[in-house]
Amino acid sequence: MKDKEYSLEATFKHQGIEEMLSKLTGVSRKGAVAERSCVHCGGCAYYFRDALSKKEYTISGMCQSCQDSVFDGEEE
Repeated sequence: MKDKEYSLEATFKHQGIEEMLSKLTGVSRKGAVAERSCVHCGGCAYYFRDALSKKEYTISGMCQSCQDSVFDGEEE
C-alpha cells in the first residue's frame, strides 16, 4: 500500500543507465524508491539522517545504512 504522504521519486536517468543499474543490482531503482526499499540490501528505506542522505536515496536507491557503509568517509 502506498503512503499518501510519501513524496520521494527517483531522479531521472537515461533509460540505458536505468537498465544497466537494474542488471547490476537485480532491482529496479525507480521501483525501489517508489516502494521505499533499498536496491542494495532490500531493506526498508524510511529513515534518513539529513536532506542530503534523502537526496542520495533518490539518486542511488540506497537506504541510510547502505549509504553509510558505501560512503564511510574514511580515506585509505
